[in-house]
Amino acid sequence: MDLGLKDQVVVITGAGRGIGREAALTFAAEGARVVAWDKDVELAHEVVAGITKAGGTAMALGGSVGVRQEVEAGVARALEAFGRIDVLINNAAFGDDAPLVDMTDEQWDRVLNVCLTAPFYCARAVAPTMIAQKYGRIINIASRAHLGEVNKANYCAAKAGVLGLSRALAVELGVHDITVNTIAPGIVRTERVLAQPGYEGLNERAQQRQLIKRAAQPSDIVNGMLFFASRTSGFITGDLMYVTGGRLT
Repeated sequence: MDLGLKDQVVVITGAGRGIGREAALTFAAEGARVVAWDKDVELAHEVVAGITKAGGTAMALGGSVGVRQEVEAGVARALEAFGRIDVLINNAAFGDDAPLVDMTDEQWDRVLNVCLTAPFYCARAVAPTMIAQKYGRIINIASRAHLGEVNKANYCAAKAGVLGLSRALAVELGVHDITVNTIAPGIVRTERVLAQPGYEGLNERAQQRQLIKRAAQPSDIVNGMLFFASRTSGFITGDLMYVTGGRLT
């Protein structure tokens, strides 16, 4: 099926590794022009090198999506290079876990900044061009952790906030033919997750609660992104897609 992504300009944050890297490579393979954005610009350049080697078109952006000025500068560079932005995927995220009584203000602020404030900054920065072109797709990556997890008050609160942000933006931007949707993954086999202490135990507990008894791969999440980014999903907005193998608790 033609997803209508050829020559679309797709901005992906956190594109240097894991799910974001898989997304960048996959969208490029669909013919999209990819803006690979990562705080570690060297990783972003590696992704772009892989895309261009395969015959695709991409550019790398560095800088923190949690800093307003860097977001505005990055979006301006993407527009200068490609003239438009069709799809924004707010994928960048990280965790900094601690029990509630031990969690510092800095841990709270850092996670909320990257996981919730950054998607707001990015959406606000791309909205004018999407409104002007009367078309856009914004895809925010939340987590099934919005339902609650132990020692993750900051992360769970941020990801719950992403759901509210997405729905508010869907209400506001729908009149401009801009859709805003959310994907909530479960545990995914990325390098970062595999390196976590106690990963095997986390994965075993997750699969006990899943209906599909295997570990999720980055491509499982990217398939959801492809759907929400495609023209076939144009009448779907404000929606939440769980990609958890059937795990909701």
